[in-house]
Amino acid sequence: MKQIVIFASGSGSTFEYLVQHAADVYSVAGMFCDRAHAGVISRARRLNVPYYIVDNRNKWQKSLDQLQPDLIVLAGYLKLLPHNIISRFQVINTHPALLPSYGGKGFYGDRVHQAVLHAGETVSGVTIHRVDREYDRGEILVQQSVPVHPDDTVIRLAGRVQAVEKPLLFETIKQLLEAQ
Repeated sequence: MKQIVIFASGSGSTFEYLVQHAADVYSVAGMFCDRAHAGVISRARRLNVPYYIVDNRNKWQKSLDQLQPDLIVLAGYLKLLPHNIISRFQVINTHPALLPSYGGKGFYGDRVHQAVLHAGETVSGVTIHRVDREYDRGEILVQQSVPVHPDDTVIRLAGRVQAVEKPLLFETIKQLLEAQ
């Protein structure tokens, strides 16, 4: 069975979705997090997924090398991965907007939705893309749009985007692993 690892920095709702939907498609070999007190860690414990803290000592890179995942998925992970990781592994990311708009350093989570609303956009969405050496600049694999309603708040827009994001990410993972 193919193995993935997931990198996350926040509460871990996408991480949990991917673990719960893994079934016969893949197994989640581990979760890597750059914040020792992030909510995703308690989810990893509850779901019995080994977790690793990404720090400056690079011990985590040895753990990643030992796992040898078929795919690395960034699910709310906010840091750039080192070049030696993205050059050796297939890495994808999910972004809560239609790239190239509203992407790049500092554009994540509610900041993206706030920018979309502030600009008066009528459409937002989700982008799944390959990871390269810059924030949100890798090859776009798939996008799905979501309407922006005139009375939207950040919370309502985020909810609509997340409802599309998780299944789209799962399907993209499935397709990439089947193509290997």
